[in-house]
Amino acid sequence: MSEQSDRLFERLGGAEGVQVIINEMYDRVLRDDTLAPFFTGVPMERLRRMQYQFIASALDGPVEYTGAELNAIHRGRGITAKHFAKFCGHFADAVEARGASKEEIDQCLGRLATYKDKITGEANVDG
Repeated sequence: MSEQSDRLFERLGGAEGVQVIINEMYDRVLRDDTLAPFFTGVPMERLRRMQYQFIASALDGPVEYTGAELNAIHRGRGITAKHFAKFCGHFADAVEARGASKEEIDQCLGRLATYKDKITGEANVDG
């Protein structure tokens, strides 16, 4: 990965690199017997576009996430901390496959970790 930029998004290859990571991640997720059922009937092209927007925004990219609020979109789906960790593991593997350093992978996972409670429903939404 490039050491030229301070922005994590750019160090991961910019728009093209992050899109490749998203696609690879979902290829892995859909092969995972634990996670694949969460995506049954989900329009994957739309999800990949929204996930790109979300990840790009989280990684300091020139994109603003305009999708559904995370609590609302994941509510009632039964996503646990274990599922979230597996999902993030597939993301980390996809980032590593693109040649990212351990530090960059850790930075990515740190960014995603800030959303865990909203995705698993463990967030205190009342403040």
